[in-house]
Amino acid sequence: MKLLVFVLSATALMLFYSCEDSDSNYFPKVYKYTSYDSTGNKIIAGYLWIDNIDSSKVKGRWQFNLISDCENIGPQIGHGNFEGTVNMLGTLSLNLNPGMLDNNVLLDCSMRLPYRIDGRWSYVGISGVINWGGLKGEQLR
Repeated sequence: MKLLVFVLSATALMLFYSCEDSDSNYFPKVYKYTSYDSTGNKIIAGYLWIDNIDSSKVKGRWQFNLISDCENIGPQIGHGNFEGTVNMLGTLSLNLNPGMLDNNVLLDCSMRLPYRIDGRWSYVGISGVINWGGLKGEQLR
C-alpha cells in the first residue's frame, strides 16, 4: 500500500511540473514593438528580440520602421543590437546604440506579466534629452 501511495504521489508531481509554462525561460523572446511621440501619435513599428538575460544583463536585436513623420528621434530606424540591464522587478534599461557615446536611443520599460512591456524611449545627445515618447511591446508566442 505504501508503494502504491508513493508511486501515485511521484506520478502526480511529475504531471504537475510538466504542466509549467516551460517556454518562459527560452530565448529569444520576440516583441511586436510600437513607439509614440510625446503627444501620443504612433511613429515607429517593428520588432524587438530579447536574445539573452544573464543575471542582470540583457542583450538583443531590434528592427524598427518609421510609420509617421517625426523629427529628432535619433538612430532608431533600421536595425541593430542593443545592450542593457534588468532588475528583479522586471524593469529594463536598454541602449539601442551601445557603440555610440553621445547619440543614443534609450528604452526604459517594465515587463508586464505575462507578455507585455511598456515604458518610454528617449533620444539623448551630448546636451541631454532631445526627444522622447512612449513605447509598448507585446510578446509574440
